[in-house]
Amino acid sequence: MKLSERFVPARLLSRPASDGPGDGAPSVQQQWHQQWRQLTLGRHLLAVWSQRWLVLALVLLGGAGAGLASAQQEPVYRADAQLFFAPNFTTRDIGQLNEGGNYILQRVRSYAEVGNSPEVAEAVVRRLGLPYQPSELTERVTVTGAAGTAVLTVEVRDPDPVRARDIANAIAAEFPAYVARLEKPTGIDESPVKVSVTRPATTPSAPATPQIAADTGLGAAGGLAIGVLVAVVGYARDRTVRDENHAAEVAGTVLLGAVAAGGGRLPLASGDDPEPRVETFRQIRANLRLRAAGRRFASLTVTGSVPGEGKTATAANLAIAFARAGETVVLIDADVRDPGVHRLFDVPNTVGLTSVLRGEVAAEQATHRHPDLPLYVLPAGPAEPGPSEQLLASDALAPALESLRLGGRFVVVDAPSLLSDAETLQLASVTDATMLVARVGFTRADRLAAAADVLRALPVSLLGLVATRRGAATRRGR
Repeated sequence: MKLSERFVPARLLSRPASDGPGDGAPSVQQQWHQQWRQLTLGRHLLAVWSQRWLVLALVLLGGAGAGLASAQQEPVYRADAQLFFAPNFTTRDIGQLNEGGNYILQRVRSYAEVGNSPEVAEAVVRRLGLPYQPSELTERVTVTGAAGTAVLTVEVRDPDPVRARDIANAIAAEFPAYVARLEKPTGIDESPVKVSVTRPATTPSAPATPQIAADTGLGAAGGLAIGVLVAVVGYARDRTVRDENHAAEVAGTVLLGAVAAGGGRLPLASGDDPEPRVETFRQIRANLRLRAAGRRFASLTVTGSVPGEGKTATAANLAIAFARAGETVVLIDADVRDPGVHRLFDVPNTVGLTSVLRGEVAAEQATHRHPDLPLYVLPAGPAEPGPSEQLLASDALAPALESLRLGGRFVVVDAPSLLSDAETLQLASVTDATMLVARVGFTRADRLAAAADVLRALPVSLLGLVATRRGAATRRGR
Protein backbone atom coordinates (compact mmCIF):
# COMPACT_ATOMS: atom_id res chain seq x y z
CA MET A 1 0.00 0.00 0.00
CA LYS A 2 1.34 3.41 -0.92
CA LEU A 3 1.88 5.96 1.78
CA SER A 4 -0.56 8.26 0.00
CA GLU A 5 -3.32 5.69 0.50
CA ARG A 6 -2.67 5.72 4.24
CA PHE A 7 -3.09 9.52 4.49
CA VAL A 8 -6.64 10.75 5.09
CA PRO A 9 -8.08 14.29 4.99
CA ALA A 10 -7.84 15.86 8.41
CA ARG A 11 -9.89 18.52 10.24
CA LEU A 12 -7.92 20.64 12.71
CA LEU A 13 -9.26 22.14 15.90
CA SER A 14 -9.37 25.91 16.49
CA ARG A 15 -7.79 27.95 19.25
CA PRO A 16 -6.47 31.53 19.01
CA ALA A 17 -2.82 32.35 19.49
CA SER A 18 -0.64 35.47 19.57
CA ASP A 19 2.48 36.53 17.74
CA GLY A 20 5.78 37.32 19.39
CA PRO A 21 8.67 39.60 18.57
CA GLY A 22 11.69 38.68 16.48
CA ASP A 23 15.38 39.34 17.02
CA GLY A 24 18.24 40.57 14.92
CA ALA A 25 22.03 40.38 14.55
CA PRO A 26 24.70 42.53 12.98
CA SER A 27 25.52 42.12 9.28
CA VAL A 28 28.45 39.88 8.30
CA GLN A 29 28.34 40.26 4.53
CA GLN A 30 31.50 42.38 4.53
CA GLN A 31 33.27 40.32 7.22
CA TRP A 32 33.20 36.71 6.01
CA HIS A 33 35.43 37.27 2.98
CA GLN A 34 38.25 38.79 5.00
CA GLN A 35 37.93 36.22 7.80
CA TRP A 36 38.13 33.19 5.55
CA ARG A 37 40.97 34.42 3.39
CA GLN A 38 43.17 34.34 6.50
CA LEU A 39 44.13 30.69 6.29
CA THR A 40 45.19 29.49 9.71
CA LEU A 41 47.09 26.27 10.38
CA GLY A 42 43.82 24.51 11.12
CA ARG A 43 42.33 25.61 7.81
CA HIS A 44 45.49 24.52 5.99
CA LEU A 45 45.07 21.08 7.51
CA LEU A 46 41.39 21.09 6.62
CA ALA A 47 42.24 22.02 3.03
CA VAL A 48 44.73 19.16 2.76
CA TRP A 49 42.28 16.72 4.34
CA SER A 50 39.51 17.73 1.96
CA GLN A 51 41.84 16.95 -0.98
CA ARG A 52 43.59 14.00 0.68
CA TRP A 53 43.10 11.61 -2.24
CA LEU A 54 44.59 14.10 -4.69
CA VAL A 55 47.52 14.73 -2.34
CA LEU A 56 48.04 10.99 -1.89
CA ALA A 57 47.95 10.43 -5.65
CA LEU A 58 50.56 13.15 -6.21
CA VAL A 59 52.78 11.69 -3.46
CA LEU A 60 52.61 8.23 -5.02
CA LEU A 61 53.11 9.59 -8.53
CA GLY A 62 56.07 11.73 -7.49
CA GLY A 63 57.74 8.93 -5.55
CA ALA A 64 57.16 6.31 -8.25
CA GLY A 65 58.32 8.64 -11.03
CA ALA A 66 61.48 9.67 -9.21
CA GLY A 67 62.25 6.09 -8.21
CA LEU A 68 61.75 4.80 -11.75
CA ALA A 69 63.90 7.56 -13.23
CA SER A 70 66.60 6.88 -10.66
CA ALA A 71 66.56 3.13 -11.32
CA GLN A 72 67.16 3.73 -15.03
CA GLN A 73 70.34 5.73 -14.43
CA GLU A 74 73.76 4.10 -14.83
CA PRO A 75 75.39 3.47 -11.43
CA VAL A 76 78.43 5.66 -10.74
CA TYR A 77 80.96 4.75 -8.02
CA ARG A 78 83.14 7.19 -6.12
CA ALA A 79 86.65 6.53 -4.81
CA ASP A 80 88.97 9.06 -3.19
CA ALA A 81 92.60 9.25 -2.09
CA GLN A 82 94.15 11.77 0.29
CA LEU A 83 97.50 13.55 -0.18
CA PHE A 84 99.53 15.48 2.42
CA PHE A 85 102.05 18.21 1.55
CA ALA A 86 105.02 19.17 3.73
CA PRO A 87 108.34 21.09 3.39
CA ASN A 88 111.07 18.83 2.07
CA PHE A 89 114.04 20.02 4.14
CA THR A 90 115.61 19.20 7.46
CA THR A 91 115.96 21.96 10.01
CA ARG A 92 115.40 22.66 13.68
CA ASP A 93 114.90 26.37 13.17
CA ILE A 94 111.38 27.27 14.26
CA GLY A 95 111.33 30.29 11.99
CA GLN A 96 112.27 28.26 8.93
CA LEU A 97 109.66 25.65 9.79
CA ASN A 98 106.96 28.35 10.04
CA GLU A 99 108.02 29.87 6.75
CA GLY A 100 107.98 26.43 5.12
CA GLY A 101 104.56 25.67 6.52
CA ASN A 102 103.12 28.95 5.27
CA TYR A 103 104.70 28.33 1.88
CA ILE A 104 103.02 24.90 1.67
CA LEU A 105 99.62 26.31 2.64
CA GLN A 106 99.86 28.88 -0.12
CA ARG A 107 100.97 26.32 -2.70
CA VAL A 108 98.27 23.75 -1.81
CA ARG A 109 95.58 26.05 -3.18
CA SER A 110 97.42 26.05 -6.51
CA TYR A 111 97.86 22.26 -6.45
CA ALA A 112 94.09 21.86 -6.19
CA GLU A 113 93.71 23.82 -9.42
CA VAL A 114 96.23 21.76 -11.39
CA GLY A 115 95.57 18.39 -9.78
CA ASN A 116 93.57 17.05 -12.71
CA SER A 117 95.78 18.56 -15.38
CA PRO A 118 96.04 16.90 -18.80
CA GLU A 119 99.64 15.89 -18.03
CA VAL A 120 98.63 13.90 -14.96
CA ALA A 121 95.61 12.48 -16.78
CA GLU A 122 97.73 11.34 -19.71
CA ALA A 123 100.17 9.61 -17.40
CA VAL A 124 97.32 7.79 -15.61
CA VAL A 125 95.73 6.70 -18.92
CA ARG A 126 99.04 5.21 -20.06
CA ARG A 127 99.69 3.60 -16.69
CA LEU A 128 96.31 1.85 -16.45
CA GLY A 129 95.51 1.45 -20.13
CA LEU A 130 92.18 3.23 -19.68
CA PRO A 131 89.58 3.43 -22.48
CA TYR A 132 89.47 7.22 -22.00
CA GLN A 133 91.08 10.20 -23.55
CA PRO A 134 92.93 12.42 -21.06
CA SER A 135 90.27 15.10 -21.53
CA GLU A 136 87.54 12.56 -20.70
CA LEU A 137 89.38 11.45 -17.60
CA THR A 138 89.73 14.99 -16.26
CA GLU A 139 85.93 15.28 -16.33
CA ARG A 140 85.73 12.35 -13.89
CA VAL A 141 88.33 13.71 -11.46
CA THR A 142 87.86 16.37 -8.81
CA VAL A 143 90.71 17.67 -6.60
CA THR A 144 89.70 19.66 -3.52
CA GLY A 145 91.51 21.04 -0.50
CA ALA A 146 90.18 22.18 2.86
CA ALA A 147 91.02 25.80 3.69
CA GLY A 148 93.95 26.21 6.09
CA THR A 149 95.21 22.62 5.65
CA ALA A 150 98.00 20.98 3.65
CA VAL A 151 95.71 18.14 2.52
CA LEU A 152 94.20 17.47 -0.91
CA THR A 153 91.52 14.94 -1.72
CA VAL A 154 91.43 13.32 -5.14
CA GLU A 155 87.91 12.11 -5.98
CA VAL A 156 87.16 9.90 -8.98
CA ARG A 157 83.74 8.89 -10.32
CA ASP A 158 83.42 5.91 -12.66
CA PRO A 159 80.81 3.26 -13.58
CA ASP A 160 83.34 0.56 -12.52
CA PRO A 161 84.11 0.58 -8.77
CA VAL A 162 87.51 -1.13 -9.22
CA ARG A 163 88.53 1.26 -11.97
CA ALA A 164 87.46 4.23 -9.85
CA ARG A 165 89.76 2.99 -7.07
CA ASP A 166 92.68 2.37 -9.44
CA ILE A 167 92.39 5.79 -11.08
CA ALA A 168 92.37 7.56 -7.69
CA ASN A 169 95.44 5.63 -6.54
CA ALA A 170 97.20 6.19 -9.88
CA ILE A 171 96.67 9.96 -9.63
CA ALA A 172 97.97 9.86 -6.05
CA ALA A 173 101.06 7.99 -7.32
CA GLU A 174 101.69 10.31 -10.27
CA PHE A 175 101.01 13.57 -8.43
CA PRO A 176 104.26 13.72 -6.39
CA ALA A 177 106.39 13.53 -9.55
CA TYR A 178 104.24 16.21 -11.18
CA VAL A 179 104.64 18.52 -8.20
CA ALA A 180 108.37 17.87 -8.13
CA ARG A 181 108.68 18.95 -11.76
CA LEU A 182 106.76 22.11 -10.98
CA GLU A 183 108.55 23.02 -7.75
CA LYS A 184 112.17 21.86 -8.21
CA PRO A 185 114.41 24.91 -8.74
CA THR A 186 117.09 24.89 -11.43
CA GLY A 187 120.33 23.33 -10.23
CA ILE A 188 118.76 21.59 -7.25
CA ASP A 189 118.15 17.86 -7.24
CA GLU A 190 115.25 17.71 -4.77
CA SER A 191 111.87 19.44 -4.71
CA PRO A 192 111.19 21.68 -1.70
CA VAL A 193 107.75 20.06 -1.39
CA LYS A 194 107.18 16.52 -0.16
CA VAL A 195 103.94 14.76 -1.17
CA SER A 196 102.70 11.75 0.81
CA VAL A 197 99.69 9.51 0.31
CA THR A 198 97.97 9.48 3.70
CA ARG A 199 94.88 7.54 2.64
CA PRO A 200 94.83 5.37 -0.47
CA ALA A 201 91.56 4.77 -2.27
CA THR A 202 89.52 1.63 -1.56
CA THR A 203 86.95 -0.16 -3.68
CA PRO A 204 83.52 1.44 -3.07
CA SER A 205 80.86 -1.05 -2.02
CA ALA A 206 77.83 0.92 -3.22
CA PRO A 207 77.27 3.43 -6.02
CA ALA A 208 77.32 7.11 -5.17
CA THR A 209 74.52 7.65 -7.66
CA PRO A 210 71.75 6.88 -8.17
CA GLN A 211 70.38 6.54 -4.63
CA ILE A 212 67.01 5.06 -5.44
CA ALA A 213 65.58 5.23 -1.92
CA ALA A 214 66.63 8.86 -1.43
CA ASP A 215 65.43 9.84 -4.90
CA THR A 216 62.08 8.14 -4.28
CA GLY A 217 61.72 10.00 -1.00
CA LEU A 218 62.55 13.32 -2.65
CA GLY A 219 60.04 12.64 -5.41
CA ALA A 220 57.36 11.79 -2.86
CA ALA A 221 58.20 14.96 -0.91
CA GLY A 222 57.90 16.98 -4.10
CA GLY A 223 54.54 15.40 -4.85
CA LEU A 224 53.42 16.18 -1.30
CA ALA A 225 54.49 19.81 -1.66
CA ILE A 226 52.62 20.16 -4.96
CA GLY A 227 49.55 18.43 -3.53
CA VAL A 228 49.49 20.66 -0.46
CA LEU A 229 49.91 23.75 -2.64
CA VAL A 230 47.08 22.70 -4.96
CA ALA A 231 44.82 21.90 -1.98
CA VAL A 232 45.49 25.17 -0.15
CA VAL A 233 45.14 27.32 -3.27
CA GLY A 234 41.92 25.53 -4.23
CA TYR A 235 40.62 25.94 -0.69
CA ALA A 236 41.44 29.64 -0.66
CA ARG A 237 39.74 30.19 -4.02
CA ASP A 238 36.68 28.09 -3.17
CA ARG A 239 33.65 30.37 -3.08
CA THR A 240 31.36 27.82 -1.42
CA VAL A 241 30.96 27.17 2.29
CA ARG A 242 33.64 24.65 3.20
CA ASP A 243 32.13 23.06 6.29
CA GLU A 244 29.26 23.50 8.68
CA ASN A 245 31.14 25.89 10.97
CA HIS A 246 32.10 28.05 8.00
CA ALA A 247 28.44 28.17 6.92
CA ALA A 248 27.34 29.35 10.37
CA GLU A 249 30.12 31.94 10.50
CA VAL A 250 29.25 33.30 7.06
CA ALA A 251 25.57 33.54 7.97
CA GLY A 252 26.43 35.15 11.29
CA THR A 253 24.23 32.77 13.27
CA VAL A 254 24.52 29.62 15.34
CA LEU A 255 24.87 26.13 13.90
CA LEU A 256 21.80 24.12 14.85
CA GLY A 257 23.09 20.88 13.35
CA ALA A 258 24.78 19.19 10.42
CA VAL A 259 22.73 16.69 8.42
CA ALA A 260 24.58 13.86 6.71
CA ALA A 261 22.62 12.20 3.92
CA GLY A 262 23.30 9.99 0.95
CA GLY A 263 24.50 6.43 0.83
CA GLY A 264 21.26 5.30 -0.78
CA ARG A 265 19.03 6.31 2.15
CA LEU A 266 15.61 7.80 1.57
CA PRO A 267 15.26 11.56 2.14
CA LEU A 268 12.92 11.01 5.09
CA ALA A 269 14.31 9.64 8.35
CA SER A 270 12.32 6.62 9.50
CA GLY A 271 12.47 4.25 12.43
CA ASP A 272 14.66 1.95 10.34
CA ASP A 273 17.38 4.59 9.88
CA PRO A 274 20.57 4.51 11.98
CA GLU A 275 20.09 6.14 15.37
CA PRO A 276 22.68 8.94 14.72
CA ARG A 277 20.63 10.23 11.76
CA VAL A 278 17.41 10.30 13.78
CA GLU A 279 19.23 11.83 16.73
CA THR A 280 20.53 14.64 14.51
CA PHE A 281 17.01 15.95 13.91
CA ARG A 282 16.13 15.47 17.56
CA GLN A 283 19.08 17.67 18.46
CA ILE A 284 18.09 20.29 15.91
CA ARG A 285 14.56 20.36 17.38
CA ALA A 286 16.00 20.77 20.89
CA ASN A 287 18.34 23.54 19.74
CA LEU A 288 15.46 25.40 18.12
CA ARG A 289 13.46 25.22 21.33
CA LEU A 290 16.41 26.54 23.33
CA ARG A 291 17.02 29.36 20.88
CA ALA A 292 13.35 30.39 21.01
CA ALA A 293 13.05 30.18 24.80
CA GLY A 294 11.10 33.09 26.25
CA ARG A 295 9.28 33.99 23.06
CA ARG A 296 6.37 32.68 21.02
CA PHE A 297 7.45 29.77 18.86
CA ALA A 298 4.49 28.14 17.16
CA SER A 299 5.63 28.34 13.54
CA LEU A 300 8.91 28.06 11.65
CA THR A 301 9.93 28.97 8.10
CA VAL A 302 12.68 26.78 6.59
CA THR A 303 14.50 28.34 3.65
CA GLY A 304 17.87 28.59 1.95
CA SER A 305 19.72 31.00 -0.29
CA VAL A 306 19.41 29.05 -3.58
CA PRO A 307 17.72 25.84 -4.79
CA GLY A 308 19.50 22.52 -4.28
CA GLU A 309 20.50 22.89 -0.64
CA GLY A 310 18.21 20.20 0.80
CA LYS A 311 15.74 22.51 2.54
CA THR A 312 12.63 20.46 1.69
CA ALA A 313 14.01 17.19 3.07
CA THR A 314 15.32 19.08 6.12
CA ALA A 315 11.91 20.69 6.77
CA ALA A 316 10.14 17.35 6.38
CA ASN A 317 12.51 15.51 8.73
CA LEU A 318 12.32 18.33 11.24
CA ALA A 319 8.51 18.13 11.19
CA ILE A 320 8.78 14.39 11.82
CA ALA A 321 11.14 15.05 14.74
CA PHE A 322 8.68 17.45 16.35
CA ALA A 323 5.86 14.94 15.81
CA ARG A 324 7.86 12.10 17.35
CA ALA A 325 8.35 14.31 20.41
CA GLY A 326 4.57 14.27 20.89
CA GLU A 327 3.74 17.63 19.31
CA THR A 328 1.03 18.00 16.71
CA VAL A 329 2.70 19.35 13.61
CA VAL A 330 1.51 20.80 10.31
CA LEU A 331 4.03 20.74 7.43
CA ILE A 332 3.21 23.26 4.69
CA ASP A 333 4.76 23.21 1.23
CA ALA A 334 4.89 26.89 0.29
CA ASP A 335 7.28 26.41 -2.64
CA VAL A 336 4.46 26.64 -5.16
CA ARG A 337 6.80 27.03 -8.14
CA ASP A 338 8.74 23.84 -7.44
CA PRO A 339 6.83 21.80 -4.85
CA GLY A 340 8.39 18.69 -3.33
CA VAL A 341 6.72 17.81 -0.03
CA HIS A 342 3.96 15.82 -1.72
CA ARG A 343 6.58 13.65 -3.42
CA LEU A 344 8.39 12.96 -0.14
CA PHE A 345 5.18 11.82 1.58
CA ASP A 346 3.59 10.37 -1.57
CA VAL A 347 0.38 12.38 -1.31
CA PRO A 348 -1.61 14.02 -4.12
CA ASN A 349 -0.96 17.64 -5.02
CA THR A 350 -4.35 18.32 -6.55
CA VAL A 351 -5.47 20.39 -3.56
CA GLY A 352 -3.16 22.37 -1.33
CA LEU A 353 -1.97 25.78 -0.14
CA THR A 354 -2.83 27.54 -3.39
CA SER A 355 -6.37 26.18 -3.17
CA VAL A 356 -6.69 27.52 0.38
CA LEU A 357 -5.34 30.97 -0.55
CA ARG A 358 -7.77 31.21 -3.47
CA GLY A 359 -10.65 30.39 -1.13
CA GLU A 360 -11.51 27.17 -2.93
CA VAL A 361 -11.21 25.01 0.19
CA ALA A 362 -10.67 25.42 3.93
CA ALA A 363 -7.19 24.76 5.28
CA GLU A 364 -8.23 21.79 7.41
CA GLN A 365 -9.80 20.15 4.37
CA ALA A 366 -6.63 20.35 2.29
CA THR A 367 -4.31 18.57 4.73
CA HIS A 368 -3.34 14.90 4.85
CA ARG A 369 -2.79 13.08 8.14
CA HIS A 370 0.21 10.84 8.73
CA PRO A 371 -0.89 7.30 9.63
CA ASP A 372 1.50 6.87 12.56
CA LEU A 373 2.41 10.35 13.82
CA PRO A 374 0.52 13.52 14.83
CA LEU A 375 1.71 15.07 11.58
CA TYR A 376 -0.40 16.80 8.94
CA VAL A 377 0.87 17.63 5.44
CA LEU A 378 -0.46 20.53 3.38
CA PRO A 379 0.88 20.23 -0.20
CA ALA A 380 1.59 23.27 -2.34
CA GLY A 381 -1.42 22.64 -4.53
CA PRO A 382 -1.83 23.23 -8.26
CA ALA A 383 -0.04 26.23 -9.72
CA GLU A 384 -1.96 28.46 -12.09
CA PRO A 385 -0.78 31.19 -14.44
CA GLY A 386 0.19 34.39 -12.68
CA PRO A 387 2.88 35.45 -10.25
CA SER A 388 2.83 33.32 -7.11
CA GLU A 389 4.07 36.21 -4.94
CA GLN A 390 0.73 37.95 -5.44
CA LEU A 391 -1.02 34.88 -4.08
CA LEU A 392 1.29 34.60 -1.04
CA ALA A 393 1.11 38.35 -0.45
CA SER A 394 -2.67 38.24 -0.30
CA ASP A 395 -4.61 38.89 2.87
CA ALA A 396 -5.53 35.21 2.98
CA LEU A 397 -2.03 34.00 3.90
CA ALA A 398 -1.89 35.08 7.55
CA PRO A 399 -5.43 33.79 8.41
CA ALA A 400 -4.63 30.48 6.72
CA LEU A 401 -1.48 30.01 8.78
CA GLU A 402 -3.26 31.12 11.92
CA SER A 403 -6.02 28.58 11.38
CA LEU A 404 -3.42 25.83 11.06
CA ARG A 405 -1.72 26.93 14.29
CA LEU A 406 -4.94 26.75 16.30
CA GLY A 407 -5.11 24.17 19.03
CA GLY A 408 -1.40 24.36 19.81
CA ARG A 409 -0.28 22.96 16.48
CA PHE A 410 3.31 23.61 15.47
CA VAL A 411 3.63 24.76 11.85
CA VAL A 412 6.72 24.09 9.70
CA VAL A 413 6.76 25.97 6.38
CA ASP A 414 8.95 24.78 3.52
CA ALA A 415 9.55 28.13 1.83
CA PRO A 416 11.16 28.83 -1.56
CA SER A 417 14.83 29.73 -1.71
CA LEU A 418 15.32 33.26 -0.47
CA LEU A 419 17.34 34.74 -3.33
CA SER A 420 15.28 33.16 -6.10
CA ASP A 421 11.74 33.77 -4.84
CA ALA A 422 10.55 37.03 -3.32
CA GLU A 423 7.54 35.38 -1.68
CA THR A 424 9.80 33.87 0.99
CA LEU A 425 9.90 37.28 2.67
CA GLN A 426 6.13 37.21 2.98
CA LEU A 427 6.23 33.77 4.58
CA ALA A 428 9.04 34.66 7.00
CA SER A 429 7.18 37.77 8.14
CA VAL A 430 4.04 35.84 9.15
CA THR A 431 5.81 33.00 11.02
CA ASP A 432 7.40 33.19 14.45
CA ALA A 433 10.91 32.20 13.42
CA THR A 434 13.08 31.31 10.44
CA MET A 435 15.80 28.72 9.92
CA LEU A 436 18.38 28.74 7.12
CA VAL A 437 19.69 25.67 5.29
CA ALA A 438 23.05 25.62 3.47
CA ARG A 439 24.79 22.79 1.67
CA VAL A 440 28.51 22.32 2.28
CA GLY A 441 30.52 22.48 -0.93
CA PHE A 442 27.53 23.79 -2.91
CA THR A 443 26.16 26.98 -1.38
CA ARG A 444 28.23 30.03 -2.28
CA ALA A 445 29.35 31.97 0.76
CA ASP A 446 28.44 35.37 -0.69
CA ARG A 447 24.89 34.20 -1.45
CA LEU A 448 24.45 32.73 2.00
CA ALA A 449 25.67 35.96 3.59
CA ALA A 450 23.30 37.96 1.37
CA ALA A 451 20.35 35.75 2.34
CA ALA A 452 21.13 36.18 6.04
CA ASP A 453 21.36 39.96 5.65
CA VAL A 454 18.02 40.05 3.82
CA LEU A 455 16.39 38.30 6.77
CA ARG A 456 18.00 40.70 9.25
CA ALA A 457 16.54 43.63 7.37
CA LEU A 458 13.07 42.32 8.31
CA PRO A 459 11.42 41.87 11.71
CA VAL A 460 12.31 38.17 11.50
CA SER A 461 13.72 35.91 14.22
CA LEU A 462 16.59 33.96 12.63
CA LEU A 463 17.17 31.06 15.02
CA GLY A 464 20.11 29.45 13.27
CA LEU A 465 21.39 27.35 10.39
CA VAL A 466 21.35 23.67 9.46
CA ALA A 467 24.17 22.46 7.20
CA THR A 468 23.60 19.60 4.78
CA ARG A 469 26.73 17.81 3.70
CA ARG A 470 27.88 16.83 0.21
CA GLY A 471 26.16 13.74 -1.08
CA ALA A 472 22.75 14.60 0.30
CA ALA A 473 19.93 12.79 -1.41
CA THR A 474 18.22 15.87 -2.74
CA ARG A 475 16.89 16.96 -6.07
CA ARG A 476 17.01 20.40 -7.55
CA GLY A 477 14.79 22.73 -5.61
CA ARG A 478 14.79 20.53 -2.54
